[in-house]
Amino acid sequence: MSDAIVLLHGSANGSYSWGPVREGLASRGVTVFAPDMLGYGASPAPSDGYGIAEEIAHLVRLIDQQGIRTLHLVAHSLGVMYALHLRRALGARVTRMTLIDPVVVSVLREKGEADGLGEMEAQYQRFMGLLPDHALAARGFVEHWSGSGTWDGIGERARAVITSLAPRLRLEMMVTRGDTTALAPLVESAPPTTILIGEATLVAPRATARQLARALGAGTVVVPGAAHMIPLTHPAAVIDAVTHEATP
Repeated sequence: MSDAIVLLHGSANGSYSWGPVREGLASRGVTVFAPDMLGYGASPAPSDGYGIAEEIAHLVRLIDQQGIRTLHLVAHSLGVMYALHLRRALGARVTRMTLIDPVVVSVLREKGEADGLGEMEAQYQRFMGLLPDHALAARGFVEHWSGSGTWDGIGERARAVITSLAPRLRLEMMVTRGDTTALAPLVESAPPTTILIGEATLVAPRATARQLARALGAGTVVVPGAAHMIPLTHPAAVIDAVTHEATP
C-alpha cells in the first residue's frame, strides 16, 4: 500500500484511541497519521461559531502539513460524518475508505431511520440535561456507547480527560443534530469502501451502516463480539480490514 492511512477518531476519543491500530499498521511499513480534531490533544480549541467547515479546514491543513498526497481514510463513530465531508474536500486524493461503526445523524433523518434517530435524540437530550455537571454528562455519554458500569472501570485519568471534553462534546452534538447535508453529495464519486459494524452495537450505527453501505456499494464486515468501540476493543479487526482490499 503506497497511500498513507489517515485515522479519524470519534467523540470523546482523541488520536490516542487509535494506539493499537496505529502501531499494528505502522509495523507493516505504511505511513499512518492520526490527527486530533479541534479541541482534542494538541489541536487548538474550536471557535465559538464552530461547524463542519471549520473542522474540515483544520483536518486538510494537518494532512497537507504531513505531506500526504493520497490516502486511505479510516474513521470511527462520529468521525465518519467528518470523514465523508473531508473526502469531498480532498476529492480523488482519497483512494479508499474504511468506516467503523458509523454515526451520521443527517443520514438517519433523511432516510427515515426513526429508531436510530430517536436513539440519538434521546442521547442528546440526556446529555444536555446533565451538562451543568460535566462529570455526570461525560459519564452518561460513555455509558451510552460502552454500557453501564464502564465509567467506573476506565480509570481516574481517563475520566478526567473525558470530563474536560464535555464542552467540546456539546458542540459536536449540536453540529451533528443540526446538519442537513443530503446523502447524495456525501457519496458521489466515492472510492471503494468497507464498513465495519460491531455485532453488539447500538441501533443508530446499525442503521447508519445499512444506509451508507447501500449508497456507497460498500462491503460490510460484522465484528464478532464487538460493540461500538471497535478500534479499542478489536484493533486486529480494524487492521485486517484496512490492509485488505475492499470487497463490495
